[in-house]
Amino acid sequence: MWRANQRTIVGVIVALAAVATIVTVSGAFSRGDAPDVPTTAVTKGDFVDYMQVRGEVKAVRSIPLTAPSSAGDLQILELKPNGTNVKKGDVVVRFDPVPVERTRAEKASELKQAEEEIAKTEAQYKIQEDQAKTDLVKARYDVQRAELDAATQEFLPRLEGEQKKVAFASARERLREAERKLKAMHDIANAEIASKRQKRDKARLDVQQAERQLGALQLTTPVDGVVTIMPNWRACCPPPEFKPGDRAWPGQIIVDVPDLATLRVTARLEEAERGRMQPGQAVVVRADALPDRELTGRIGDISTLARIDFSNWPPQRNFDLVVQLDQTDPRLRPGMNTTVRVAVDRIPDAVLIPVRAVFEKEGRSVAYVARARGGWDERVVQIAKRGQEQLVVSDGVRPDERVALKDPIPAVK
Repeated sequence: MWRANQRTIVGVIVALAAVATIVTVSGAFSRGDAPDVPTTAVTKGDFVDYMQVRGEVKAVRSIPLTAPSSAGDLQILELKPNGTNVKKGDVVVRFDPVPVERTRAEKASELKQAEEEIAKTEAQYKIQEDQAKTDLVKARYDVQRAELDAATQEFLPRLEGEQKKVAFASARERLREAERKLKAMHDIANAEIASKRQKRDKARLDVQQAERQLGALQLTTPVDGVVTIMPNWRACCPPPEFKPGDRAWPGQIIVDVPDLATLRVTARLEEAERGRMQPGQAVVVRADALPDRELTGRIGDISTLARIDFSNWPPQRNFDLVVQLDQTDPRLRPGMNTTVRVAVDRIPDAVLIPVRAVFEKEGRSVAYVARARGGWDERVVQIAKRGQEQLVVSDGVRPDERVALKDPIPAVK
């Protein structure tokens, strides 16, 4: 009897414990004020489906600043730091002017010496020319006098008359010789002076070239941009960027200045992404280095042919995407990584629910709707369209209802 009562009491206790456990779990599941279950409201509005691709900022136009091509091997005296913002006309690179100034001084000395030689030669030939002109005048006078004497030969003895004729012929020959001598002197003087003038002109050109080289020792930017220092291939390895004190050979690119007014964003698209994008679509661009700023723009161009991308293995065939920015940011730089977000689909007046508010249970999509007096209703939802952050629901929930963003069943266990 006592043992039967004992078994009855134990059975009652076990039954009460099981009921208490069920009540506890049920009560916990029905509580709507669980602090660790966040909720959000179901909304109605326009559904916009976005696609995101990774891109890079590039400049359409970039200005290279090169070492003077005719100034020889030069040493960099001053150089703007890499990444410096520069305005049109700012001096970016300054070379050591001492070698070019020395060359200019030597050429200026040669020019002065050539001018002095010309003056000296002209003076010498001026003296000789004056003497030749004097000889020519005397020869003409002698011809005139001999001609007068020869005119009286018929009144003189025959021998004396012949002597007068010979003297007249000799005078005319001396006159022709004086004229030939003066002309030859003119030709010689002109030729020698012309040669010395060519030497002077060459020296003057050398001086002018040295002066131009001096002006070219300061490299200025023709556009507003940012300094991008190029690698110095004389140093190794790997080649470092140019710095003050380095030497540069003629024509070597020292700095590249991307024109910030021509910045654009380029990206690579897979074939499935290519089919959902069209030129002219609006985009939103966010640079990784500028998380506080979003830039708007439009798709400017999409390549019609795929290009093999060897940066990954195995190589993939991608399409090139170009984004034209509506505005820019002074902090934006070429080479920055970006995220390009494109609206590829839009559904007006749709019932919207966050992706986080839908859970997969036994092959069904369910949402937990908060009750007015606490607790949750588990409802099966019909998803009409999926986006990265929102879902379009055709049945299961209504606007303004609140749904759980976290599964409430494991939240209370």
